[in-house]
This record gives sequence, structure tokens and C-alpha cells, in this order.
Amino acid sequence: MLLVNRFVQLIENHAESLSQKWIDEVRSNPLTVGYSGRSRAELHDAVFSRFRKLGEWVEKHEGLEKEIAVHFREIGKARSQAGIKSSEMVYSLILERDMLLKYVQDEGIITVGIDLNRALQFTEQLNYFYDKAIYFALVGYEQVACTTTVEKEESEFDKTVDGFKHWLVRE
Repeated sequence: MLLVNRFVQLIENHAESLSQKWIDEVRSNPLTVGYSGRSRAELHDAVFSRFRKLGEWVEKHEGLEKEIAVHFREIGKARSQAGIKSSEMVYSLILERDMLLKYVQDEGIITVGIDLNRALQFTEQLNYFYDKAIYFALVGYEQVACTTTVEKEESEFDKTVDGFKHWLVRE
């Protein structure tokens, strides 16, 4: 597990440069054109905080499942309110995940066979995390796009988080 921690620490320690790289990509990619009009500062604030919390979130610490779900639901709501297409929002999260995986791979930490096994473990954890992030971002997006009452939204959201708890916190 030590190597997985090194991967996470590498990302957290380079959150600033990774954030700038992601911003450049998401603002120039033809599949995320809705982000081209967003300010660098707005995008930076969103992604930088995720990179800095990645270890805490990917390790699925007890009690954080709702915090993570709420975080990504709020992202979905904000993107919907900003007029960004759901497909662009999803692709921006895919770009984020893929960029992190490539960065870890390019850093040359993986040197022996056992490292490859740990890298696969980290890849699985990161994919698992981003699958949930995308899901809850879409939940938030739909809450805005499919306007319902706030009380019903919260009730449905809590029911969804409870239903996916086994999915969010995996042993």
C-alpha cells in the first residue's frame, strides 16, 4: 500500500501544476467547449481542492462518503446552472482522471513487477472514485435540469447516498 500512498502524495504535492495543466486542457478541448468561457480562477479553485484532498477521498475514510457525494453533486448543479452540457462535465472529469493516471505513470515511480501490481491497485481506486464522482455530478446536474422541489431533492439525494453507501465505502 506504500506505493499507492506515494502516488497520492505525488498528486497532492503537485496539485498546482496539475491544476494548471487540467485548466489548459479543459479550456481548449473541443469536447469541453463550455469550459472555454469559464475563468481560470474559477476552474482552478474547483480542481485544485480536489487534487489536494485526493488521498483522503480515494482512501474512502469512514464518514466521508456523503461529503464526497455532496461535493460532486454541487459541481453538477453549478455546471448545469452555468449552461455547460452534461457530456462536457462528464468528459472534464474523465480528462481529470486520465491526466492523473498519466502523470503518475510518467513520473517513473514504477520500477519493478510488484510496483506494477500496486499501480494497478491505484488505477482501480482512482477509477472507482471517479465513477462515483461522475455519478453524483450527474445527480446534481439533473436536480437543476429536471427542477423539483428542494425538499424532495434532499430526500432523494439522501436515499441515493444510502443506497450507494456500499459502493462508496468498499472494503
